[in-house]
Amino acid sequence: MKFKQLSSVIYVTPEGDQVFTFVKEINEKEGLFTLDFDDVKVRENELKLNTYANFSVPRSMTNAHIKAYHYDQLINRIVTFLKENHTEQHLEIYREMDTIYFETVFHAPKTPQEKKLFQEVVNKFNRIIGQVNTAIKSRFNQKIEVVLKFPFTRHHLHSIRV
Repeated sequence: MKFKQLSSVIYVTPEGDQVFTFVKEINEKEGLFTLDFDDVKVRENELKLNTYANFSVPRSMTNAHIKAYHYDQLINRIVTFLKENHTEQHLEIYREMDTIYFETVFHAPKTPQEKKLFQEVVNKFNRIIGQVNTAIKSRFNQKIEVVLKFPFTRHHLHSIRV
């Protein structure tokens, strides 16, 4: 068996649609591969090694289910890529449903130096957000919500004795 678990593969459905997916499990006894896409079980000769770039998707996707699968997988790959390549201590990147969040620990700046640094950081995050939306829009002609979150400022009220 030339494919291993987590190998990136191309599966062609019985309807002729291409699916870029990966091998989830291997059943060597039966000679079957379980794919991430719908847990489909296929033989090795039904798969091709996916040598396309990390953020690639099939050219024409007519089936809505296949398009939704690729959209979901693309968002997951983008979030994983961002986590691996933007490992700043003051940034947490995560996904909730169809929204990607950049959460930072920066608080509202007070001095001119802090304001300048804060603006640089915000501009950097905005560039990253723009790149994410460009990747999604070019492949699916839709935008994903990408949110830059700052911590809430908490105000503690003092109790008043009457």
